[in-house]
Amino acid sequence: MKIILILSIFLICFLQLGQSVIDPSQNEVMSDLLFNLYGYDKSLDPCNNNYVECEYINTTSTIQTVKSLSLGAPLHQYVITQDLTPLQNLTSFEVNEKIYLTSSFFNYINKFSQLERIVTYSLNLTIPDDTIFPAIFETFTIYKPSVPLSKVIFESPIKNLYVDSPLTGYSIPTLVNVNPYLGNLQLPVTYYSGFPSNLSQAFPNLQYLAIYVNNDMNQNNYHNFSISNIGVFKNLKGLDIEFTDSDNPQEFSIHSFLSNVPIIDNLYIYGQGVTIDPSVGIIDLSYINPKTFLKIQIQQTSLLNNCKGIILKSPKKASFNSYYNTFSYECIDFSNIADFSDYYNDYEQYLPNIDNAPLLTGVDIYQSVVVGDIPESYCRINYLSLYYNQLNGTVPSCIQCLGGVKGGDIVLPNPFLNFNKTTEPYCPTFKIDENYTHLVATDGTEKLIITGTNLGWDGNDITPIIANSKLGITIPKGVGTNKSITVTFQNGEQRTFNYSYVPPFIKSYGFLELDGHKYFTINGTGFDFVDSNNITINDQQITFDNAMGGGDNDGLIIFPIDELPNFATESKFTVSALVGGQSSNEVTFYYFNSINITEEKLVLNNTGGSVDINGSFGTNNTSLVSVSINGTNCLVTSYTNSKLTITYPSNQVGDNYVLTLNVGGYAVNLVVEYIEGGETPTPSTTPSTTPSTTPSSTPTQSPDDDGSTSSTLSTSFYLITLLFLIQQFI
Repeated sequence: MKIILILSIFLICFLQLGQSVIDPSQNEVMSDLLFNLYGYDKSLDPCNNNYVECEYINTTSTIQTVKSLSLGAPLHQYVITQDLTPLQNLTSFEVNEKIYLTSSFFNYINKFSQLERIVTYSLNLTIPDDTIFPAIFETFTIYKPSVPLSKVIFESPIKNLYVDSPLTGYSIPTLVNVNPYLGNLQLPVTYYSGFPSNLSQAFPNLQYLAIYVNNDMNQNNYHNFSISNIGVFKNLKGLDIEFTDSDNPQEFSIHSFLSNVPIIDNLYIYGQGVTIDPSVGIIDLSYINPKTFLKIQIQQTSLLNNCKGIILKSPKKASFNSYYNTFSYECIDFSNIADFSDYYNDYEQYLPNIDNAPLLTGVDIYQSVVVGDIPESYCRINYLSLYYNQLNGTVPSCIQCLGGVKGGDIVLPNPFLNFNKTTEPYCPTFKIDENYTHLVATDGTEKLIITGTNLGWDGNDITPIIANSKLGITIPKGVGTNKSITVTFQNGEQRTFNYSYVPPFIKSYGFLELDGHKYFTINGTGFDFVDSNNITINDQQITFDNAMGGGDNDGLIIFPIDELPNFATESKFTVSALVGGQSSNEVTFYYFNSINITEEKLVLNNTGGSVDINGSFGTNNTSLVSVSINGTNCLVTSYTNSKLTITYPSNQVGDNYVLTLNVGGYAVNLVVEYIEGGETPTPSTTPSTTPSTTPSSTPTQSPDDDGSTSSTLSTSFYLITLLFLIQQFI
């Protein structure tokens, strides 16, 4: 019995020792805060409250520290007056709209050295201009501001600033100083708020801008107004302009924004507010050169209302998406559009004329008042969807070829004259041209291209290149000649096509390290990606593994370097291959153990020029050296075995370029980015210098301090108690 009692006491002590506790200084402030907000019992551990997230100071500690506060609705409105500086490890702070911060909080906010994010659902005080935000502070989200936003918010090293739902009293500075760190900005604008006219100049690295225009004409005496911008948004990729009241139109000019966004790839306009000044004429966005393509989306907007002829021209390969807008298709220049969708358009009209839209590959028109025929020109659209409209004419031959079941998936329901779900396929014009290319790549990425008339859109192993007239048949990986494949077209027709794989072609060699092992590599095309490859080096046949890579890059075959014949530096060796019964070219290379480039990336001017490249090039023999960028040769004007100078060609701005240095057949690649001529690379989004912070006057626990003093005292207390009890019972 005594033993059981002793063990029970020991277990209680052990469990007590293992219980985690919050840092004492944090416990005091958190207990008081939670009690005042929610009536939370001060004797309870704050870390067990749903509004508090804690973490252990380190992996061995029993002491916890507050990492995140997400303070929900309190019992009553509350102003946080507690000194929160003991919460030194706080990373995220979110407060309900009935909880208010004070200016003193912002006076000591720099002491939260780990604070990354603040969300406040009400802001009723102007943040002091001398506020210093923590160096790593990233995101400030403000809802329902009822005071002017001070300049310090815009000029601090914050990366993301989101403001929403302004109240009376809200305003923003009309001019702000340069801030290279802000990347994402969301601002509401009212007639009274003002707006920074130098936005593009102040935030040179801004990538996303959302402007919410409060344009309700029926409340709060709002008036017609406009905002403007001076300068060019050189790095802006997304522009979002929304009007909070979509039912009440308002004159609002956005020309200064749309004419100064050279690389934007996403434009969204919402609400009945935006207009086009007749004096401007056409809004020509064709100057924009996005890295991918521009996606234009308009929703419930008056942007294209009452147009007289073309007023909008997009950049090449743009996507245009419209939802709940009433406009004529004659407002749009389709010559550069690649993808067009229009949902719920009440303007009665025929389908767009796409005769002068060579880039158009997708048309999706849904529940709109389009009437009449579907022209034959729509047969070339790869992704076509025209159902639930009011088309009441005839369908083209390509739809007739598919019949009511398969063709109906594209164009029904619509009240056509000659087509419904029961219409049988009828395709007398189906025809396949005989002169197709019979050679395909061995890596499985290339398609067998066939042409003809009314071939359909897809089928087994078939994808459209130009619907109905040019299709691609998927060919699997393989090697050799005299192959065949049988495919079924969308209209049910079957055909067999003959093809051969390209013969191997050797381009260069190199070295590769995988899983701690070094391999000799041969680069080229036409290798076997399924089985091994037979390579002859200096008349010695060697079996290499199956190829890797492929696609846009050359294939790569590897062989363990320690099994390779010994070569002297700069000695010649010949290489050839036999793959799938087809012989390659025979190439003479020069052997080097190592060729490398010091730079990890090369930044060049798009106008062309000269640049030095450093590294270890293995030889002083300039006749063995060549340099190219995406296959275009560069002129080597100076060369040593550690430095070379090249004259490089001009190119479009972008980072999708590769420089290839070839020394005696040994090829090394380097990523290249072209920037605007004379422009220097943009600064890092991480500040190089950060404001100093005032040391906290509140003692805090260092990461290595796990509270060992208090833990040791507690341990000693429990052990002494345990020994005393044992002595009493024995």
